Amino acid sequence: MDQLVSAVDEHLGCDTDPAGDPVTPMDGDSVPTDQVLCLPHVQIDLYKDQAALDKALTLWSDTQQGPVPLVHGGNWMVVDLTGVATGEPSAVDLEGLASEMDAEYEIVAS
Repeated sequence: MDQLVSAVDEHLGCDTDPAGDPVTPMDGDSVPTDQVLCLPHVQIDLYKDQAALDKALTLWSDTQQGPVPLVHGGNWMVVDLTGVATGEPSAVDLEGLASEMDAEYEIVAS
């Protein structure tokens, strides 16, 4: 997790102590093994394997709270809940993060 946080921090400039708690999609095996806030509404989730990540992606896609931009690769995900939490568009560059980390960017639940 430390390497993942460091890589995300290099691109997004994570806060040292962001306020709030990560949101956990719940459905048995899709619960993250570790979660860290990068910014007040941007979280980093680590999963035990690709199958757990896929289940979490399905849960995020089925949310009724509006569009959720995210980046995922392997067994990790960075989720931007700024729009859901504030109703305002996010200025977080997840597309650039995806490009830099050779990962997938998508907006789910839109």
